[in-house]
Amino acid sequence: MFFKRNYLFTSNSRSDKGVISSVCGLISVVSFIVTISIVLKAGGNTGSRLGAVGFVACFFSLVGIVLGIMSLVEKDKFRLFPRLGFFSSLLSLLLWGGVICVGAFGL
Repeated sequence: MFFKRNYLFTSNSRSDKGVISSVCGLISVVSFIVTISIVLKAGGNTGSRLGAVGFVACFFSLVGIVLGIMSLVEKDKFRLFPRLGFFSSLLSLLLWGGVICVGAFGL
């Protein structure tokens, strides 16, 4: 043998909850970007449908956070998707919370 073959055998697998958490976080972040861009183009004169989109996106981000935490505590799982899902969901929840606070308190 002239070269050494490096094989890594592992029992780790992909976390399905982590993938779902990542998808929920991505949906929430994308809906935030799209909704804010629509509101800015309209000059703030939009209907209540965009507010409903915000609350549904907050629900998605809460689900993403819970699933992300559940998948982070699983053993023998890869951590990429749970971390992405948790942090993107947390980011979107903070962004939506900021928008809701600014709208409610008029800051």
